[in-house]
Amino acid sequence: MKFRSQAADFFTFSRAEQRGISVLLAILTALIIANMVIPARTAVTESDFADFEKEIIAFEKEMKKAAEKERIASKSNNYKSNYYSPYKGDTVSKSRQKPFISFTIELNSTDTLELQRLKGIGPAFARRIISYRDRLGGFYMKSQILEVFGMDSSRYRNISANITVNPSMVKKIDINNIAFKDLMRHPYFPYELTREIILGRKKMKKFTSPENLRSVKGMTDSTFNRISRYIEIL
Repeated sequence: MKFRSQAADFFTFSRAEQRGISVLLAILTALIIANMVIPARTAVTESDFADFEKEIIAFEKEMKKAAEKERIASKSNNYKSNYYSPYKGDTVSKSRQKPFISFTIELNSTDTLELQRLKGIGPAFARRIISYRDRLGGFYMKSQILEVFGMDSSRYRNISANITVNPSMVKKIDINNIAFKDLMRHPYFPYELTREIILGRKKMKKFTSPENLRSVKGMTDSTFNRISRYIEIL
């Protein structure tokens, strides 16, 4: 009985204590509901986009450069297309055609840059023409350009009206003094012909006239007519 009396005294609250407990319970309930309804704020760390922005700026610059190069290349191609518009078969509209400028190029004195003015002759082809001309010693007629590797009759017809040659600029070969290996560098003197010329020169001691070469073994009229433009007797 004593224990029950003590327990009853422990759980018996005054009116003021009951109100305090009620307020406390109300506050706890409100906090629980607030915690359930309103999510806790999470601190968000701002990302540093400085490096990414630099990459974007660099990429945009590269794109602008590429676009500018493409624009220049397109402009150059349009210029070339318009430049050749007077030729038959050109598809450039008349409104975009540039006035035709007549010109001629002397093959024995020209350079690679000037040769590129000719229709269908690019940098590589121009270098090939100059290289062959130097080995030959010059052209004595313009149709010899057909001997250049890659030159065909169609391409030749396109440029024939714009080229000319000065035969007096052809470099002559001193046939009595030239060495075997130097003579073989000339496109018109293959190994067998060069060998027979050197042997004939030794046999005759010295060529006294270009006609002496007709007696060289294997010499034909067409071969003689071709090489006689390039030899001299000293």
